[in-house]
Amino acid sequence: MKDVQTGLIFSPIPKDYASAIWPNVAKVLEKSVGTAKGKYEVNDVLDCILKDELVLWVVIDTADDEVVAAITTRLIEYPQGNAMAMDWIGGTRMKEWLSMAQDRITHYAKIHNCKYLEGYGRKGWDRWLRKYGWKPDYIAYKMELNYG
Repeated sequence: MKDVQTGLIFSPIPKDYASAIWPNVAKVLEKSVGTAKGKYEVNDVLDCILKDELVLWVVIDTADDEVVAAITTRLIEYPQGNAMAMDWIGGTRMKEWLSMAQDRITHYAKIHNCKYLEGYGRKGWDRWLRKYGWKPDYIAYKMELNYG
């Protein structure tokens, strides 16, 4: 999908092309993946894409073919209704592409019979997502175990 005003394209990337575009994608996802604090590194995300565990979506500026942003999604099967989760989101110019991404990912989720969209991230996402009908669902806690 292309936004004529901004010149941005938002599209899923076939896994066979993911490795070719990865150096540019890794740059925009690095900060997001860094929030996993030891659970994932950026190349682990590529491995998940190549194993069909994640779908890679990118925002490309057609003026210079620059990867502006990237999102990964995955399908989750719950007993009472499936969901599409967005695990990794990174990049710039979100104000220009978020609406386009919301429409396209919602459409993709409906095609895959999803009842929900899920996203994981900082509290700051709330200001961007509320206008699309997103609501906070829960707070996650974690504790690192020390062995020694």
